[in-house]
Amino acid sequence: MARVAYWESYSAAATDFWMSPDFAALYDFETPNAAAPIAAPRDRDRTDDRDDLQAHYAACWTEGRPFAVETKLLKSDGSQFDCVVHGEPEFDADGQVQRVFGIVRDVTPETSALRQLADSKQRLADFVGTASDWCWESGPDHRLLPHPDSIDGNAALQTVASGGKARWELSCAPEDEGAMALHRADMEAHRAFRDFVYTSIGDDGSRISISTSGKPIFADNGTFLGYRGTASDITQLEVARTLLDQRTRALEEAHRLGKIGTWHHRLDTGRTVWSPDLYQLLGLEPDAFEPTYENTTSYFLGDDAQRLLKLQDRVLRTSKTEATDIRVLHTDGAPRDLAIICKAEIANGQIVGLVGTAQDVTERKEAERRLERLAYTDPLTGLANRALFKRRLAELFEAPLSEHGHTALYLIDLDRFKEVNDSLGHSTGDSLLIHVAGVLRRELDPQAFIARIGGDEFAVLTLSPNPSGEAPTALADRLIAKLSVPVELTEGEACIGATIGIALLPEHGATAEKASRNADLALYMAKEAGRGRAQLFEPMYAEAVDQKLDLGRRLRHAVDSGGLNTHYQPQIDLKTGRVIGFEALLRWSHPERGPISPSEFIPIAESTGLIVDLGHWVLRDACRQMRDWLDAGLPARSISVNVSPAQIWNGDFEKVVATVLADTGLPPELLCLELTENLFVDHTKQKVSTTLAALSKLGIRLALDDFGSGYSSLGYLTRLPFNRLKIDRSFVDGIATVPEKRKLLGGIIALSHGLGMSVVAEGAELQAEVDLLAAFDCDFVQGYAFSKPVGADQAAVVAAGIERDAGRGRERWNARHEGRCSDI
Repeated sequence: MARVAYWESYSAAATDFWMSPDFAALYDFETPNAAAPIAAPRDRDRTDDRDDLQAHYAACWTEGRPFAVETKLLKSDGSQFDCVVHGEPEFDADGQVQRVFGIVRDVTPETSALRQLADSKQRLADFVGTASDWCWESGPDHRLLPHPDSIDGNAALQTVASGGKARWELSCAPEDEGAMALHRADMEAHRAFRDFVYTSIGDDGSRISISTSGKPIFADNGTFLGYRGTASDITQLEVARTLLDQRTRALEEAHRLGKIGTWHHRLDTGRTVWSPDLYQLLGLEPDAFEPTYENTTSYFLGDDAQRLLKLQDRVLRTSKTEATDIRVLHTDGAPRDLAIICKAEIANGQIVGLVGTAQDVTERKEAERRLERLAYTDPLTGLANRALFKRRLAELFEAPLSEHGHTALYLIDLDRFKEVNDSLGHSTGDSLLIHVAGVLRRELDPQAFIARIGGDEFAVLTLSPNPSGEAPTALADRLIAKLSVPVELTEGEACIGATIGIALLPEHGATAEKASRNADLALYMAKEAGRGRAQLFEPMYAEAVDQKLDLGRRLRHAVDSGGLNTHYQPQIDLKTGRVIGFEALLRWSHPERGPISPSEFIPIAESTGLIVDLGHWVLRDACRQMRDWLDAGLPARSISVNVSPAQIWNGDFEKVVATVLADTGLPPELLCLELTENLFVDHTKQKVSTTLAALSKLGIRLALDDFGSGYSSLGYLTRLPFNRLKIDRSFVDGIATVPEKRKLLGGIIALSHGLGMSVVAEGAELQAEVDLLAAFDCDFVQGYAFSKPVGADQAAVVAAGIERDAGRGRERWNARHEGRCSDI
């Protein structure tokens, strides 16, 4: 039953040994005489144990040492069993080993049980070593017991348990003291506990959050033995939980501050759930209001309920997130603006519902509406401003226009408003504009759109046919009559008028831009016709303006590409007959129309601002040409260049002139700038005086051109540094036949000489006119009587011819004069 066999050997050199029947049974041997060869069982030993067993057997004979060797034996069927082979020596009287005997014990059941136990321990160690939880025990005194084995991965357990302290004796966080006291009471009352959380403080100040559960253990007789339980390190979990709580509170606070509510609709149940914030946004009670479609419809304004449903349908079809703004009623009766965001809820690739947010953006929307009112309303009159007018006009063309000819655009410009503003003050002007706005509101249909689009400019859009059937021109005439009566204001009586341009829509413009442009053209033509009238647009106006615009574009291109040229008209000294200089005159040849008269293209250049570039171009070209003539050895003559008032008003003209002189190398005294009397109209004298003084300081000569043709004032002749006065051609023409002109011309020349200025008469076309100018002691003359303006390549030849003819004339005069003397 013990599976033990006996064996004996009588000689170290014996090849056989005796075995008991049990031995033979273990090895499956047949032993008729109980003797068997030693080699037979040895071959059954496991190979790696065979030499060890042989060595112990030999040592027992030679040294008398007993032995016990664990090994595995093979049975005849190939199966193995664990056994222990024992051997003991038996000594004779001389102390020599005379016999070795022993037993073989089958220990297979014991080793199997031990291996299972070891495996079980290893599995437990593996579980405990890799688990996030660990096991613990405490004794009757609640002190933690150390684990009997050291387990890798549970160093924290070993550290805590090795101290032999109760849990409340450990170093814990101060905030856990109250909870720890309750926990101690539970354990001392032998109550089970679950998920008790506390924070352990390490010697280095580190903090570990622990969650532990335990149950009391009792002996069979009811004696309390202690606790067994598990614990977990939840430090990271607590950090994540704390962060989640913080973010949750922050999100809730953001929702509260941002006035945001959430909602959720399930397709399977058809039920919609609102967050408490959403109920609060609308002033509803969660317990008293079910957010169904039927219950919420009455709170939407306009068609916003249908718009929201369509948005939700699109989200269900496309799975895309969409947003919109809607208006709803609060329970207090006030409208609220909500910004809605809606997205699909998807589970397992299928749309199962809708989720979204609703934010109260009433304050922002109200601010936007206020800003829009400010952005699109004239603050003085309360009418729409230019921006809103342009938008409304554009919107008008997005819908079908009336076919009856009564949908019209009126542009109204007040006459003499600037005079009232300047004489009575800006406050009076503001009162007058408010009065005009009131007149327009009273006289026009309530459906008419009225805007103030400029300082004293108004626009009216009749958006539907006039109910009274009044023609557009008749309506405009009535408005002019109402606006042209004296107005009693606080500061005094003001009297203005109005001029109106009319464009019918859509025949006078298929787009907002064209309609506005054509109404403006009609207004322009009404002003040209004398103001105080209404003018309906006619296509011929557009053609004339298009021609001017084309000329302006072509002229700009000529400036940029070099399509201009300068002609020169000589100026002759009447006393010597010598050509003392040239006037530089701009000429332009249109690529299609040919030469264009300066009287046509100069006004266009002035109205478009291009005159400044033209003036600078002529100045540089003329100075460069005179420098070339000097370098070619021709006589030093002055070059006169016309200067537009805009060149003086729009910048540092003296710097421009100084730069041109420096670049071309022309001596300043050879340059004469001719300025017209228009320079002094509507501009400060200080600017003009400063600029002319700076030019004079450069050594340049200054001439007052076209004297007497416009804004003539003797005052500035005495204050400003003019060197020369040019008499307008209107005073020269006809002096040979009109005595009154001769008297006036003589007076102007005498006045100029009295002020120390030389005189140039322009426009002399007849020799009789030249002779009279010489008789009046005029200094210089230019005109067709000597030469028309010619190109630069002919100017020097023409000047030489004039001087040659003048020399011959003097010879003839001298000859005649000498003949008279001889007669005497």
